[in-house]
Amino acid sequence: MKVYKTLLAITLLIAGMVACSEMNNKSDSGEATSSKEKQYAIFDDNNNLLRPKDYRSWIFMGTSSTPKSEDPNVIFPDFQNVYIDPVSFAYWKKHGEWREGTIIVKELLRQGDAVSSVGHGFFQGAHFEVAAQVKDSKRFPTMHNGWNYFGFADFEKLKLNEASIPLGNQCASCHNNTAIDGDVFYQYYPVILAAKGYGDGNPENENTRPGLVADYKYVSAVKMNPNCK
Repeated sequence: MKVYKTLLAITLLIAGMVACSEMNNKSDSGEATSSKEKQYAIFDDNNNLLRPKDYRSWIFMGTSSTPKSEDPNVIFPDFQNVYIDPVSFAYWKKHGEWREGTIIVKELLRQGDAVSSVGHGFFQGAHFEVAAQVKDSKRFPTMHNGWNYFGFADFEKLKLNEASIPLGNQCASCHNNTAIDGDVFYQYYPVILAAKGYGDGNPENENTRPGLVADYKYVSAVKMNPNCK
């Protein structure tokens, strides 16, 4: 009787361990599948990029604007709000380089008010264009570092297209020669500069600020490319 009870206890213990192992394997498999399926840059069979969704909930890189009142020859006189997918931002923060599959979305806005309660300035108006750049060396082996570029606004039909063809060197000529690392203009986005290779934690939690000096003077990390004008 004692032997029977002992064998029964051992059998139940083994059964429990097997069941637990199966549950863990299913969980791990599910997590791996979920992680693998999470793609932010999605293409069709013709290498056209589908218009990114929910990008305003991604990591906000920053914004920029050069109004024509400041430079009549400016290429992009509108506001540009720039976002990066959260997985690529985490990779950038850990490794200090762009991972394959990185997608950066640029959303353009018209100029809005020029006067506020604190004085004259430049404020954002209405959204009108969505553009993106994606690093995919296998898909675009002839592009510099695998980066390609996309735009979704149809200015004749006054709507955004669901997909964009790769614009290639139409955009790359400026990016290759002017942007830091040859491709991304993150010299204009302190959030990205501060996060490069930072590792664990977040730089915004530091109690220091590079600009917190009385004689602060900005020095650009790169020289302007005259071919972009």
